[in-house]
Parts: sequence; structure tokens; C-alpha cells
Amino acid sequence: MTTTRRPLMLLGLGTALAWPARQARAGTQMRISLDTNPTHVRNESTEAFIKRLRQRLGDKVEPRLFPSAQLFRDRDIPKALRQGAVEMGEPGWWNLDGIASDAAMPSLPMFYGLEADLLHRIMDGPAGQAINRKIEQRLRVKVLGGWWDLGPQHIYSTETPLNDYASVKGLRIRHPGGSANAARIRTFGANPVLVPWPDVPLALSQNTVDGLITTHESASTAKLWDAGVKHCLEDHQCFNQYIPMVSQKFWDSLPAGEQTALTDAWQEGVATEREQAAKAQTAARDTLRQNNVTIVTVPPDAVNEMRKQLMATQDDVVAEIGIDKALVASVLQELRAAGVAA
Repeated sequence: MTTTRRPLMLLGLGTALAWPARQARAGTQMRISLDTNPTHVRNESTEAFIKRLRQRLGDKVEPRLFPSAQLFRDRDIPKALRQGAVEMGEPGWWNLDGIASDAAMPSLPMFYGLEADLLHRIMDGPAGQAINRKIEQRLRVKVLGGWWDLGPQHIYSTETPLNDYASVKGLRIRHPGGSANAARIRTFGANPVLVPWPDVPLALSQNTVDGLITTHESASTAKLWDAGVKHCLEDHQCFNQYIPMVSQKFWDSLPAGEQTALTDAWQEGVATEREQAAKAQTAARDTLRQNNVTIVTVPPDAVNEMRKQLMATQDDVVAEIGIDKALVASVLQELRAAGVAA
């Protein structure tokens, strides 16, 4: 009996010894949560980021993308990162103004209708770096690098034709969050309604809202024409970007070389992602028109006039959100130096 059982005992011992070894060789888990669908430009660019990371680290880190809010909606990412429920997220800045107020800077009236190049110059410069540091301190995360683009957001409606700002008055307009978004909608004479992105199609189809603010890319990838969207007032009201964040606990668990690989893999893709995002917005605009969405572009002089109207609300919005007033003043000075009438 002894001779028959001994090999089994040794086999069991070998298996037990091998298990920790296999565990030690396994890569560090890195769950990435997005609430947009797999065809969205952010998801596609994140897949490219994962590929670059694997090229650098092999199986030392095991990144895995969870799209379509399988894990969390973007608004819940900061809490999920703090609790260790996910290792990485890329929420839009509009999801952070209640907990990391300075991140909402691009939503302020002084940015209304501006081109992407000017926004990039500011957000990639000292102002953006200061905001990143505050995000890291407030949320206990590491910001990996430059913010990725989504693009300019516009106004869309279901039944009401949108020919000018006057046509927006009285409508119930969905927004993704953020006090500045709500204040802007009120200045248009409309009623702001907060609806998380995954719930937008249902809210539109059930007439809970009459329209929304979002980007061409988001409207197209979600096929919002199927939910009743028929009209768009293209006003480039603010430029949406995503902030790459990993939990501080996850970041601290990585050796210095792996931390560098992570930031390098992200930063290498920033310029390409922004180019792809711009192309995606152009293609999405065409797709919307092909699906019978009427697009009316607001003339530049009307955009400038609306920016002046919105600027009357900026101090109140800054105070409500809690954005650093000195930082706002420095950015406003930079915009005026660039010739922006704000």
C-alpha cells in the first residue's frame, strides 16, 4: 500500500509546489473599463494601446478591455479605482467636475466654439499639467499622459428641427454631467436633463428627453437615428477629451520599468489617437447625414456672440464647480493673447 500511495503523494506535492510557481509567472491583472461600445474610437484606440503595452511587457502585465459598461459606467470609474474594483479607466472630464473640479476647465464658456489645436496647446501645457496633478492627489490615481480626444459636442434633437439657437428653447436636453454643461443648456433656454450614456437611446425613444448634447462620433456609433434623432445644430460648444487614469495601488505595485512602459505606451499613441478621433468625427458626420439626420452649422459670428453671452455665466459656474480661480484667470489670459474674443 505504501509503494502505491507514495507516487501519488509525491505527485500531489509536486502539483502544490508548481501552483505558486505558475501564479508567480502570471501577469499582473489590468482591467480597463469603458462605457462606450467596441466600434467607438476610444475603444479602438485602447485596443491599440493594449497591443503596444504587450509589445513592451510581454506577459508581465495582463491588460483586458471591458467595453459597453460591462464593469462600470464612466461616472463610477473614480470610485472603482479607489476601491480596487478596476485598474484603469478613461473617463471624460465631464465625469469628474464634482470630485476633481479643475478637470472641468474645458467646459467653461471661454472655450465655447474653439478649435482643437488651441485646446491642445493649453491642456498639454502648464495648465493641463497642474490639473493632472490635482486629479492625482484628489482621486489617488496616476494620470498616464496626454488626454485623448473625443471631439466637439453639438446639439441633437428628435422631432424639433434645429435651425438656430432659438429653436432649442424649451427642449429637454440630455447632458452627460457637469455643471457647465447644464448652465450652457439653460443659457440656450432649454432644460438640462442628466442621463448616463448607456441610458441615452431609451431616454430618446421613450421621449424622456427631446434631444441631447454629444459628439458626431458618439451619436453615430450608438446609431441614435434608431432612437429617433433627426436633427443636429452643429455649434462646437465644447471639446470633449478622455483622461487616462490607473489606480494608485495598481501603479505602486509595478516596478519602475513597468511604470515607464505603461506611460510610454500611452503617450506614444496620443498624437495618433487625436488624428483618428478627428477623422472619426468627420466620418461620423457623413454617416449621420446618410441616415437622414439634418445638420445645420452655426455661423462663426453667431458662435462668437453666444460665447459672449455664456461668458456672463462663467464666474458663477467656476464658483459652483470649485475650479481654481487663479488657474482660470491664467488660461483666460492665454486665450485672449491667442485672439479669442472671451
